[in-house]
Amino acid sequence: MKKIIAILTIIWLTGCASAGVQIDPAQIQDIEKGVTTEQEVKNMFGSPNSSGITAEGELFYVYTFARSTTNAATFIPVVGLFAGGSNTDIEMLQIWFDSERKVKEYHFNKSNMETRLGR
Repeated sequence: MKKIIAILTIIWLTGCASAGVQIDPAQIQDIEKGVTTEQEVKNMFGSPNSSGITAEGELFYVYTFARSTTNAATFIPVVGLFAGGSNTDIEMLQIWFDSERKVKEYHFNKSNMETRLGR
């Protein structure tokens, strides 16, 4: 029984991974266009995953977070080749700032991707 629990624990630990800055949807509601500053955004979410300048010279930040969970069937010999795969949840927050470094616009997106093996 202890061996089964140990094996299941190892599978569970190796079957999940995440990357990026986790986004708290409640904090997104605190963003006010024309009011919230660049520094306040950094205080809320930390450093962005990426940033840049638009063609109009405006600063933008991108925060992304991805969590991938491997399907249990992936670990079953032979069956995993046909029924295995993973599910990935992705969150993305994009924020554009005006010339005064106040939030001009922002968008928050959530998506899910399913990856299959052998298909």
